[in-house]
Amino acid sequence: MMHKAASRNLALALAVVAVAGQARAADENEAFYQRASTCAAAMQFDQLALVERTLQGEQGLRPQLLDITRLGFAYVGEAYLKGLRDPRGGDMLKAATAEQKDWPVAKHRALVAQCRVEAQKVYDDAGMWQWAVDSKAKKRVDRFLSMPATPASAASK
Repeated sequence: MMHKAASRNLALALAVVAVAGQARAADENEAFYQRASTCAAAMQFDQLALVERTLQGEQGLRPQLLDITRLGFAYVGEAYLKGLRDPRGGDMLKAATAEQKDWPVAKHRALVAQCRVEAQKVYDDAGMWQWAVDSKAKKRVDRFLSMPATPASAASK
């Protein structure tokens, strides 16, 4: 009798530990999703600025554009692997973008510097997924650079 009660108590304790572990993992994932959205939005501002400069005719920016695009995709890809999906992921990115829209340049640069370091670690830890991040980043950059110049870009030439 006592053996059955001890077994039940052990099973209950293991279930509680498992649920607590899942809750902690969910909280950690949520924190990662928030940071990934914040960083992807910040790096996207710089990415789009590089695209605009390229469309205005500035040469030699492809390596910088590819690098920041790769780092952004590293964060987005890791969030996806942890379970973040659209439309929530897109909504989080839009919210982070809107929040950062009017930030002072110094605040933006400080965040991007932090995010680049963090995203590089995410990329370095991606293992076999690096090829997917690289491929997606290259396709995005190719698409950006094949776009026609915007009217504002054409007017400034």
